[in-house]
Amino acid sequence: MDWIERARELARGFSERAPDHDRAGTFPFENFEELREAGFFGLTVPRRFGGSEASLGEYLGVLEAIAYGDGSTALSFMMHLKTFGQEREAPAYPTEWVERMARGSVERGELVNTVATEEGLGSPAGGGMPDTTAVRDGEGWRLSGRKTFTTLAPLLHYFIVLARVDEPGGRPRLANFMVLRDDPGLRIEETWDSLGMRATGSHDAVFEDIRLGADRLLNARNQGGADARGGAGMAWFALGLCAVTLGVATAARDYAVAYARERTPNSNRTIKEYPGVRTRIARMDLLLQRSRALMEDACAAWESGARGGMPALNRIAAAKVDTLNSCIEAVDLAMRVVGGVSLQKRRPIERYWRDVRAPLHNPPIEDRALEMLARSALDEPVEPPQAAE
Repeated sequence: MDWIERARELARGFSERAPDHDRAGTFPFENFEELREAGFFGLTVPRRFGGSEASLGEYLGVLEAIAYGDGSTALSFMMHLKTFGQEREAPAYPTEWVERMARGSVERGELVNTVATEEGLGSPAGGGMPDTTAVRDGEGWRLSGRKTFTTLAPLLHYFIVLARVDEPGGRPRLANFMVLRDDPGLRIEETWDSLGMRATGSHDAVFEDIRLGADRLLNARNQGGADARGGAGMAWFALGLCAVTLGVATAARDYAVAYARERTPNSNRTIKEYPGVRTRIARMDLLLQRSRALMEDACAAWESGARGGMPALNRIAAAKVDTLNSCIEAVDLAMRVVGGVSLQKRRPIERYWRDVRAPLHNPPIEDRALEMLARSALDEPVEPPQAAE
């Protein structure tokens, strides 16, 4: 199957439903049912578990196509798809749980996401510790806490929950636990009411003294320790955000171009003849082309293991920062082309303006990404320049 073309076909229907879901802040269950029926739930699942094992590049193409129709659907679905892409490259969870999630996704339409964010957590990579705790209870555990930004909450079946484990006499550790939707003590509070990406269903998940068996502990690490997913986690997450952002910004660009071709004020000249409009359209194309080139370059470097030039992970960081900023600028320009009517709720472009900003707040955030590039340039050992022969 041509997954990208099929995603474009589905995205047409998503686009028609997007305004109503955005306005009401409701979750697009029908979009996910169509994705499930078309086989997309297993897109990145390993073939040995019945999935399609799509490459990173194919995954990005699918996300961009979906985001062109509805950014919320693309961003939320990304959280499910990236889990299996990361796991294929950097196994982080017990094999039996990976198989259960994979087969559940392919055979029963079950969705998975990591549930890590809390109001005051900050970054675990920077030493932040969650307030959600897991305490030993015989051979098992008891889990208590609250998580925000639980994307896909209305449909999620597998919750991979980051918690703090306080060991007697030792330093607290970070651990991931598996919580299932039907576990007693799990409660979803419908708190999601955001500026952009309003239909992702990113509600709060509350864990009220949930009793878990010993097998529910997926992995653990020391405070400030590296995530087991490593660079693969960053590649599938950060580049996925680039693809979603590009899809939204391209939709805004196309709307502005169509408007400029058709809008004829009293002068009887279409606004496409105005120099300011032409300059803005050209600038949009430049920004989007540059963003796509950066994303595809980073993807190719990661998939090939390229060693020349900027390291692959640094290219991913650069792509995420520049794509987000460039796409925001492109949508701002589209709003200027369309003019005052761009603020009308009946037009999709004001939704694009809101949605394109949301991934700014997903990791790696700009300051951390720029520090990563600065550290590589300024702090890591380098080979001294060789004398000319």
